[in-house]
Amino acid sequence: MIGATPQPISWHVARWGDEPFSRGSWSYIRPGGSPADRWTLAEPIDNRFALCGEAVGTDQAAMTHGAYASGVRAAQWCLGVAAPGERIVVVGAGFGGLGAARTLADAGYECVVVEARDRIGGRAHTVLLESADGSPAVAADAGAAWLQQFAKNPFAPLAVSLGVAPVPTDFHAPLASASDGPVGDVGGALARLAGAARAATAGPVPDVSLDSVAASMLLTGEDARSLRHAIDADVVLETGGALHDTSARWFFEEDGVGNDDHWLPGGYRTILDHLASGLDIRLGRPVREIVWSSSGIVVETADERIVGDRCICNIPVSLLRSGEPVLRPGLPSAHRAALAGIGMGVVEKVLMRFERRWWPAGSSGYMRWYDDPATWCEWGDLTDGCGAPVVAGLIAHDAVARHHHGRTDAEIVRAATAALRQWSDVLEAT
Repeated sequence: MIGATPQPISWHVARWGDEPFSRGSWSYIRPGGSPADRWTLAEPIDNRFALCGEAVGTDQAAMTHGAYASGVRAAQWCLGVAAPGERIVVVGAGFGGLGAARTLADAGYECVVVEARDRIGGRAHTVLLESADGSPAVAADAGAAWLQQFAKNPFAPLAVSLGVAPVPTDFHAPLASASDGPVGDVGGALARLAGAARAATAGPVPDVSLDSVAASMLLTGEDARSLRHAIDADVVLETGGALHDTSARWFFEEDGVGNDDHWLPGGYRTILDHLASGLDIRLGRPVREIVWSSSGIVVETADERIVGDRCICNIPVSLLRSGEPVLRPGLPSAHRAALAGIGMGVVEKVLMRFERRWWPAGSSGYMRWYDDPATWCEWGDLTDGCGAPVVAGLIAHDAVARHHHGRTDAEIVRAATAALRQWSDVLEAT
């Protein structure tokens, strides 16, 4: 490539790790924890209060349809115990909260949804990227973006019925290049890591952290390099957590990414707007306290005091662990122990729109950049689905601390563009 690197004409920088209402991107299992902890968190408390969300009561953790199903399950508990005419308060208008509220409202119950942000969707957020010439803006997702487990994802037929044409992405066939030579056997290295983790946690032995498993493999040379790249792109980018805080037994918790994934041109907003239609949703109301007793529940915000009979709470586990909002009388000991077994990863995304597509185009729209230490190692080329030259770059955990948090949006965009250029130059040279 000759000449200066083209600069984006518009962009959006996600800051899920900094955002006060998320403080992270999605959940993962910590050493000593297990998927059973998710189901413990879903147990109703005092027949008045229940949690839901992507980290709670689901086998599809960290996925939008898993969060929605969790909310539906919490609502079904309500329907089983609530008397006619009861009022249910749902805290949080992410997919879990919308699943609960939609189910309750469709069953004829009065349901109030209280949301801290000035929008619905939680960690799913569709933004607009403007053009430079007055042509239409294009929509892209700054948070959740893919329909995973497509064949059994209930949002897949819903998206089609709403006029959205999901675009398949083959995460097993990235257009890849590496800063330190030819791309090695990353897939093989990941398989060897998974085998070592299974061996280290087989039977009734205690769980260990994934970094201890990786260290025990005693790899050198090209094998060690391939393992490092696999960890950066296939483990840390999937959990968003540190290796020392990731369970070796459960780092591949479910069959999620790479199982017939599709992304949504126009973003998740079409599905979110459909689910929220007709619901009583009160935006811009961060919840300070939730109190329950045998007589009902009270949800306190800065602006109002909402009284009801039961509460379903779609609050990220990162906030629950830090005591936000205040819960009275609080979580039982089993819930607190389960909460300690679940971490919240940090994966950030930058969306950039250019005048033209100047990077190599692959058949899958999925690109990887292996460098050491890791920077922006995962990219999605959204151009064909968006109808404009748009890329999404992702960065995770320790790379976020090095290259994202503490920088301005403009600085992040320049660094991400430089990484994309380097990936492109190396790829074209090989």
